[in-house]
Amino acid sequence: INEKGLIINGNGHAIDGNAQVSLLCIKAEVTLKNIVFKNAYCEYSGGAIINEGDLMVENCRFCHNTSDEFGGAIYNKRYSRLRIANSRFRKNRADYGGAIFNDSNSLMNLDRAVFKSNSSEFEGGAIYNKSELSLHDALFYSNASFKGGAIYNEGMLNIEDCNFEKNIASEGNDIENQNENSLNVINCIFY
Repeated sequence: INEKGLIINGNGHAIDGNAQVSLLCIKAEVTLKNIVFKNAYCEYSGGAIINEGDLMVENCRFCHNTSDEFGGAIYNKRYSRLRIANSRFRKNRADYGGAIFNDSNSLMNLDRAVFKSNSSEFEGGAIYNKSELSLHDALFYSNASFKGGAIYNEGMLNIEDCNFEKNIASEGNDIENQNENSLNVINCIFY
């Protein structure tokens, strides 16, 4: 999608990739609202969505999306901006970033989201962050990975008012931080 200022309101309808295709590639300023993205598949990056622009996701659900490499549901490419509000990510899978992969030199803001039962083979059961990521009022529940059951961080990570529960990893059940002095946690609960 390369139409600047485009708003797509799905009114609760689903886009189903039937485990065969990735669903959207965003290359401009786009808002996606009230859409269910399910069963999408991409061999490389972004099972459901590849973002190369300025993407706002509102009140959407992402379930059973898969990428063989980066971002089971969303891949936020370098030099891109991703904002997410009131959305849910469930049972997405990738090698890195089970639900979302935030690549270097990119920006991601997330407010009011639920990450449940997402998984990655190697790092970041729910989110893999290589750049700048701010999280507010999110729940990370039962996500799994080898490192960083909920979040694997190599960039700058700010977390406020978030809950982490029953996430599993060999290293860092909730957060595995690889960048010294780059993690700020305020008013969060770790069960």
